[in-house]
Amino acid sequence: MVMRLREEHFEKSIKENDPRNIVTSVDIAVSDFLIAEIKKAYSTHAVYSEEKEGDFASAQEYLWTIDPIDGTQNFSRRIPHFSVVLGLLHNGVPVAGAVYNPVTEELYSFKKGGGAYVNGQPMRVSDITELTKAHVFLHAGRKKQNWDWGAASYRALLEHANKTSNFSGSALDICFVAAGRIEAVAYGALAGADIAAAIGILEEAGGVASDGEGNPVQLTPESHRFFAANNKEILAQLRALI
Repeated sequence: MVMRLREEHFEKSIKENDPRNIVTSVDIAVSDFLIAEIKKAYSTHAVYSEEKEGDFASAQEYLWTIDPIDGTQNFSRRIPHFSVVLGLLHNGVPVAGAVYNPVTEELYSFKKGGGAYVNGQPMRVSDITELTKAHVFLHAGRKKQNWDWGAASYRALLEHANKTSNFSGSALDICFVAAGRIEAVAYGALAGADIAAAIGILEEAGGVASDGEGNPVQLTPESHRFFAANNKEILAQLRALI
């Protein structure tokens, strides 16, 4: 559906009067499709989608979280780093989920206690424990209050990390940590609910995540500073540095 609609036609609009924060007609179409399919199969479950405000219901025993296109800017510019993100939470804990890149046809998935996979093959985080050997993705975000932090963090990582990049697709970025392709990601602002599936994949692959204060990530629609890494050693070094 994503690829077909991208080729046929799609419209862009801005959210929250911010030209950097966009949504496309494809985001809405995919969101509506997934919500309808979930409701048909699990009529008593709650469903939250990033593009459907007011649907978050964390008190529900079972809650599905959707980001119909994570990396909408990339999608709209035909940059092949975006994904469909679908996760299932049980009493607030991710228990199953998937992140799918329809361009590369890579499907990252997990089941709590059952491992993390890419296209059906088991995956694990890398074993690097020194930040000087690590590849880190850094994304300061759109919010003005994070610009100075982002600039200072990029300067620090240029000096202390092996490689610093920014692909601007948070769920896939986190899956890259889970697959051992990079060691860490840092975001100035990220909503945990949108990428709950990616967090579940990361943890099942042996990785760790925290907010800016080192606390467990809150899987809510509110944005906060976010760090994820292949292990506690890299996470501690990253948080101490930036």
